[in-house]
Amino acid sequence: MLLSASTAFAQHLPHEHGVAELRVAIAGNTLQIEFESPLDNLVGFEHAPRSDAERMALAQAEVILKGVERIVTLPAKAACAVLRTELEQPFAESSAGSDSGHAEMSVVHTLQCATPSALTGLEVRLFEQFPRIREIRAERASPRGQVAAKLTPKQRMLSL
Repeated sequence: MLLSASTAFAQHLPHEHGVAELRVAIAGNTLQIEFESPLDNLVGFEHAPRSDAERMALAQAEVILKGVERIVTLPAKAACAVLRTELEQPFAESSAGSDSGHAEMSVVHTLQCATPSALTGLEVRLFEQFPRIREIRAERASPRGQVAAKLTPKQRMLSL
């Protein structure tokens, strides 16, 4: 994975409600987008779902995060196609889960772009999908260098 190998993304920020992390890496024609957030930002709770409404909220958050087009808008000229999507959430049947009060959900989208030079920026759509998010700490590593940015509902563009 591009992001795992990048030393720019080695530092993990502490769990903070209202704040999420976005990491974007470009290498050759591969684009990787990783998003991680406290579960509270996405569904309003961090415990194992206790009701049908909570199970539905968790399932809806998964659907949104699995659709890269629901979380970011990429330049059409880049002609990017999803190669794989990996979502992790603490209450999946295959994971043990935890009721520690600090549950998180993350997704990694790996895309192949026909014209990577057209990847000049992306618009983050997560604020409209998850109104509890007030800030996204974004990092990007690309041939143009490494940059960190703070994104908000009013500043949703990340230059690549």
